[in-house]
Amino acid sequence: MENSINNIYEELNNTINSLSFMETYRLSKTAFIRNRILNFPTLILYLLNLRKHSNQTELDQFFKVINKEKEASQVITKSAFFQARKQLSYTAFIELNRQIIATAYKSPEHLKTWRGFRLCAVDGSSTRLPNTPDITSHFGVHKGRNGQANCTMGMASVFYDVLNHLVIDSCIHPSGYSERACVSDHMQHATQNDLVIYDRGYPAFWLYALHIQQKNFFCMRAKTGQSLAIKAFVKSNKREEIIEIKPNKTSIQTCVDRGLPTEIIKLRLVRVDLPNEVEVLITNLMGCEVYEADVFKELYHLRWGIEENYKRLKQWVEIENFSGKSTLSVQQDFYAKIVASNLTALMEIAAQKIVDKRTDDLELDYQVNSAQALSKMKHQLVTFIVDAHKGILQRIERVIDYISVTIEAVRDGRSVPRVLKNIKNDIHFSSYKSSL
Repeated sequence: MENSINNIYEELNNTINSLSFMETYRLSKTAFIRNRILNFPTLILYLLNLRKHSNQTELDQFFKVINKEKEASQVITKSAFFQARKQLSYTAFIELNRQIIATAYKSPEHLKTWRGFRLCAVDGSSTRLPNTPDITSHFGVHKGRNGQANCTMGMASVFYDVLNHLVIDSCIHPSGYSERACVSDHMQHATQNDLVIYDRGYPAFWLYALHIQQKNFFCMRAKTGQSLAIKAFVKSNKREEIIEIKPNKTSIQTCVDRGLPTEIIKLRLVRVDLPNEVEVLITNLMGCEVYEADVFKELYHLRWGIEENYKRLKQWVEIENFSGKSTLSVQQDFYAKIVASNLTALMEIAAQKIVDKRTDDLELDYQVNSAQALSKMKHQLVTFIVDAHKGILQRIERVIDYISVTIEAVRDGRSVPRVLKNIKNDIHFSSYKSSL
């Protein structure tokens, strides 16, 4: 695993420093042609450095690290940073993430699967954004509840490997954008070995057709009042049933517009009884003898990993803590932190193998503390990229071992009530960022 991570950093170093990468992802032909301190590769690295504090503090600490200085000093101003970032396309970070994911899955023996499948989930989440005219104009606002002001919001969506904690694909759109519409883009990065789990907001005929056309497997939670067929299935008390779904006129038109087949689809309904409700799952895993109805409760429960990923991104990565007040800065920060989160997740995978060996004889299972892993990767991932050709394998191993020290017990079956906070107070105001 360590060798695979080392290869990823070498590839990132080669990519970020290549002339073709700069020419592809700079926003003008004259950008970054002068030999400045904050050149194209350095700007990329700064935005990858899990930034959380004020820009000037972050810049000073960043240059202290990459220049290997004993004390921080003001090498460039935040104004110079703002001017430089205007020439950088956010899509550079999307490409870097695709490169990381492609390399990571070249070594599947290090990654977890569910019955041979890469187990994924897709879900969207509202994302609080700075309230500036440029950002509000692009992303729109979310109407506040009684007594609350309207909020500038975006809609983020991720295609996520729930067992290995890797964001395979991500996007951020205006607040009114459809979560289902994101699936088409996400599925361009799916493989025929993927099993994708969806919550009950996703079932639609065209999505069934898309997965079947691409030979992808899915498991979606249905609304129990969604259709007559599902209502009848719930009423029947059957454990499972094979049904045929015929598209209506709207579904046929949607499929035609998307180039999808409109033939009747056979799918499997599975009933899951919970203490206070009944869940109905829709799947194209038709092998009833291989995939017994009993396994689907556990399977769908694994979707919770994507909810934990949003907690990780918002609470610990601070993906809503933006370093600028423009649409471009929001997009740059969002995709850069996805990349940094994935690089940390790969280190956690390697660290978890050490934890499993150390705790094999203990009664409880233990896992790496993700918050601590992210804290320990601050500055590290940047120096790994910078020094990638200087033999960093031993340094990578030391950091992995360091991450493996901070662990927490896994206690299955715990239930903690969700506490809903006042959204007005749940934001990182750029004028009051921490200076520590």
